[in-house]
Amino acid sequence: MHVLQVTPRYPPHMGGVETVVQKLSETLVERGMAITVYTVDLSKSTYARKKIHAVLVKRFIPVVGDPLFLPEPRFILSMLKEKADIIHVHNIHILLPLFAALLKHGNQKLVLQPHYHRFGQSALRHAMLKLYRHLLNAAVLPRANAVIVNSAYEAKIFSEDFQCKNILLVPEGIDLEEFKQVRHTPTAPKKILYVGVLKGYKNVDKILEGFARLIADGNTSCELVIVGKGPQHDFLVQMARKLGISQHVRWKKALSRRQLLHEYAEASALVLLSSLESFSRVVYEALYIGVPVVVLKNGPLAHLVQLGLAEGVNSLSAVEIAHAFQRAMARKSQKIEKIVGVLDWKEYSEKIAELYSKF
Repeated sequence: MHVLQVTPRYPPHMGGVETVVQKLSETLVERGMAITVYTVDLSKSTYARKKIHAVLVKRFIPVVGDPLFLPEPRFILSMLKEKADIIHVHNIHILLPLFAALLKHGNQKLVLQPHYHRFGQSALRHAMLKLYRHLLNAAVLPRANAVIVNSAYEAKIFSEDFQCKNILLVPEGIDLEEFKQVRHTPTAPKKILYVGVLKGYKNVDKILEGFARLIADGNTSCELVIVGKGPQHDFLVQMARKLGISQHVRWKKALSRRQLLHEYAEASALVLLSSLESFSRVVYEALYIGVPVVVLKNGPLAHLVQLGLAEGVNSLSAVEIAHAFQRAMARKSQKIEKIVGVLDWKEYSEKIAELYSKF
């Protein structure tokens, strides 16, 4: 079986979607499938065609990059020549699902994995998304043989916003064995950890405000470690300076996997206050290592608060965030061996392979 995975980017460019595509592709290759990946991230630092761990990666130049990922004409010509049995396209917030649906030919089957979070990252992008939904309903979903969602939350909002019946819930995979080797040993001073891109929708500015309130309340020995890069970096650094907490904030980026696991191991709490998620890998990784987490009570991770696995906030007020930090840091460290809604990568690839075999 030959499967074509279509995604905006692929490692060395990393993110939630990129991690899923990489792990899925590599595990499916181990199962004997031929996997080709199409991306729209060709640059001076990447190759147009290269095998990476037995996965053939073909990269194309973006006519328009993030957030649309409009591919060059060569992408269209190449896809028309592909003899893949299955086209598996990721991320419904960009244009690639539309191209994949329109370019599907012959007996090819189309699998859509939306990674859908309902809202755009800005008012303009949300307005565009609302218009794009009509096109997706008309041209993409009727041609999709299956839609894979990664959480009960995504299944709910996707079924509410789109006309689709063939939805399959497959919780995303993480490396459960990896976390068994990580010992949670929080350091002094206590560290609050954020891991993710530095963009507005992640609400890192609100994290800074909450942390500043924590410091103002007398918790002057705490540190905030921010791991990530993005367009808001300079703004956030300046904001920390204006809040008078620069000496308590540490900025890190481009960490190796080993270095990131070390950050988890030393953290007294991890925080994620973004509502634009369908599944948050960093939150689950923290929980499996034993790090208490702070999330939104009314967002995609609300079920973790309801289960007593996370501290939740109802709003983005500095006072409430600061209080949640205090509660999380006071929690007893406890590794969680199994969380409903999470698979290891072997289980995950088995479920995807089983879906493919039904076509």
